[in-house]
Amino acid sequence: MKTIMAAAAATMMLVPSAFAGEIALKAPMQAQSLHEGALDLVAYRRDLAEGGFEVTAAFRARTPSGEPQVVKMLLADQDRVQFSMPQDLRTVYTFARAADQVTISAEPVAFSLASQ
Repeated sequence: MKTIMAAAAATMMLVPSAFAGEIALKAPMQAQSLHEGALDLVAYRRDLAEGGFEVTAAFRARTPSGEPQVVKMLLADQDRVQFSMPQDLRTVYTFARAADQVTISAEPVAFSLASQ
């Protein structure tokens, strides 16, 4: 039994994860970064008096001339938002709030043009 469990654990380490990356904002003004796909992301949250979280995320391409693009959103408990950025349509970003935590993930998606 130990041999089977050890083999399964070793196999899991060799298989790439379906999730490309994930971060969690667990406290106000705590910043985290995510470096998946073609963009780098830095995000933080601000707790509002009425209970919402204002999340600010800055996306920037890894090129020297890349200008950051900033996205702000208001998240209530159990809100979930998904989108991709114009500079990287092959990555879907998910911002999800559950109780006192905001989770941000980046996941690669299949992408093809209609003309192909």
